[in-house]
Amino acid sequence: MPAVFVAFAWPAGAIAATTRKAPETDVGTQLRALAQQRPWACPDQGGAQAPGPGLSGGQAECAWQNRLRMRRWSGAGAAVPGACVSAQAHWWAWARAGTGAPVWRSGWTSQSIVDEQGPLKRIVALRRLDDGGWNVTEWRWDPSARAATRRWQEQRWALLKARAAQWQSAPEPASGAAEARMLQRVLEAHLGGRVAEAAGQAWQWPAQNLCIGVDALGLGQQLMQLPYAADDSRREQRAAMQLQLARRYPKATWLTPFSLVPAAPHARGGAKFHAVWIENTTLKGQLWIPTRGDGPLVRLRLVTALAPGAAAQDEARARAEQLMLRELRALAARWVAEHE
Repeated sequence: MPAVFVAFAWPAGAIAATTRKAPETDVGTQLRALAQQRPWACPDQGGAQAPGPGLSGGQAECAWQNRLRMRRWSGAGAAVPGACVSAQAHWWAWARAGTGAPVWRSGWTSQSIVDEQGPLKRIVALRRLDDGGWNVTEWRWDPSARAATRRWQEQRWALLKARAAQWQSAPEPASGAAEARMLQRVLEAHLGGRVAEAAGQAWQWPAQNLCIGVDALGLGQQLMQLPYAADDSRREQRAAMQLQLARRYPKATWLTPFSLVPAAPHARGGAKFHAVWIENTTLKGQLWIPTRGDGPLVRLRLVTALAPGAAAQDEARARAEQLMLRELRALAARWVAEHE
């Protein structure tokens, strides 16, 4: 990995959030304490937009000949009825873009990230305050070209990195059988830098005005033995599996019957199967992943609620089906990339 310090090493004692009132000498909240000089409004405010909904502020303050820059936003962070994910999930997606950091966990009360991939260094922190409000703070540092000045700036920046580490919160460890934990890692990789939120085995993310959620994740009971090798899958077997599913979900409208996930010729990895159906106004898509030998069947079911009347509209239903198929097939490809 390149010289990246993405602050997710989870040092001991870094998990608890700090919500006490910060002293005037706190380098993590007072730019003057960090810079050791009185800051000023940056001459170039850049017209930067807020990291996400529900935030105000963001005026840039500068120090060190405009090489050190800090912006801070504040917001209530309250839950919005009907929202797919929290405002914090949106803020964190902005903060973690391009870093590989995990998606937002709903139980976090603070989080920080240190990104030192390029010449311009960056730290972002999200914190819940004593009054229940939230702050989002971003620092950017462009190191001085003068060696002596740069060394002194590095020492000050190191203090800020240490303070940011105190605001880190670790994601809960993946639970369940090995294959279920593997599937959770696949979900994390699949979502990448997208806006998303997780709480245990519950995952949600917005996509094309729909809210995708994980309805079931882990190891499933096989209605019939599914082959690992795609060449061993027979049409009659898939038809029989579809019949079993139709009996299990008698009120379902099947948009994509049980079938092989398309794969390129000679692609590595085993067979994957999927199906998409509607029950009432809920669109459901499921992925079945057989494992080698006598291994268990890994399954993942995604759901999304369709808008009133959309389930009966052919065009809206087709768009939702295609979205679900793209999500399922991308997850199948990610499983291959991560585990096969």
